[in-house]
Amino acid sequence: MSKKQYIEELFPGWFEYTLSREEKQKVSDWIDASDENAKSFKEFEKVWQQTERLRSMQKYDARKALEKVHKKIDNTTKTSFVELFKRAAAVLILPLLFASIYFYLQEQDNLPEAERWYTLKTEAGMRSQFELPDGSHVFLNSNTTLRYPLAFSGHTREVELQGEAYFDVAKNDEKPFLVNTGKMVVEVTGTEFKASNFTDEQLVEIVLVEGSVNLCQCTASGQRNVIQSLKPGDKATLAGSDNKLFVEQVDVAKYIAWKNGVLMFRDDSMEDVVRRLNRWYNVDIDISGVYLEDYVYTATFEDESLVQVLDLLKLSAPIDYKIKNRKRKADNTFSKMEIEIIEK
Repeated sequence: MSKKQYIEELFPGWFEYTLSREEKQKVSDWIDASDENAKSFKEFEKVWQQTERLRSMQKYDARKALEKVHKKIDNTTKTSFVELFKRAAAVLILPLLFASIYFYLQEQDNLPEAERWYTLKTEAGMRSQFELPDGSHVFLNSNTTLRYPLAFSGHTREVELQGEAYFDVAKNDEKPFLVNTGKMVVEVTGTEFKASNFTDEQLVEIVLVEGSVNLCQCTASGQRNVIQSLKPGDKATLAGSDNKLFVEQVDVAKYIAWKNGVLMFRDDSMEDVVRRLNRWYNVDIDISGVYLEDYVYTATFEDESLVQVLDLLKLSAPIDYKIKNRKRKADNTFSKMEIEIIEK
């Protein structure tokens, strides 16, 4: 067994904090020995953060799905994940993936092409991008589902969103592009905007980057009624059980940085920081301390591990954190990492 193979077999213990002091030192020395070793370790760390989600992907035939779905999926994204998981599968004993998104293909082979709908989903901790049949580009954030038709027929181009996505819509004045978030429909003809609507949050959020959009509500007959028009820099929030709409001007950078792999906070509350960290790293962070929610944070993270982010947060507020041991489940996967943030 080569030294590299030996070190790689220690990685799971490193991530689970079960290595002896001697073993931890060996891994640390190997990481520091070269930039290539450090890069390899980072890749394995990213994969490890997805372990509890990846097991569920075994029931999908990713290769077959990718062959059946439309051929405009971004090839760069697929290639990078293929290489990443090929290198990590032997150590982590995980299924080999061929893309960072799942394709749930309904049994619609007998339907006309114009009536076929596909569902794309990014799992927790993953992000991806692709091109819709009309040439519009879409970036999907972690834990997001998008339904779209194989072909946009009729007088509109409608998709259904659950989660968070950034849309760069191909212009077509004759056929509006509609994003249905459940509580509200975003209507555009060609523009760039971010939309989010997560099932665990009573919140729909639209941030307009360029162009203009109409926010609509649909009647029982299917008619769209415009309730608000947005201009660049506007953020519209539909929150609470009363679905009250609030519009304000914001710095759009922090709301769209995620599509470039950047986690950005600008005067955000601890509650919001934790919510976004949970989604970004696929962990379960709990806040202990009634005063912690009063703190706000401004920071930008790119390629930092979760532990590095938590350590940096400690520098700006009187907090500490505890990482709980993950438990092995019956199917040999591990429970989601649990972290408690406490007041010093």
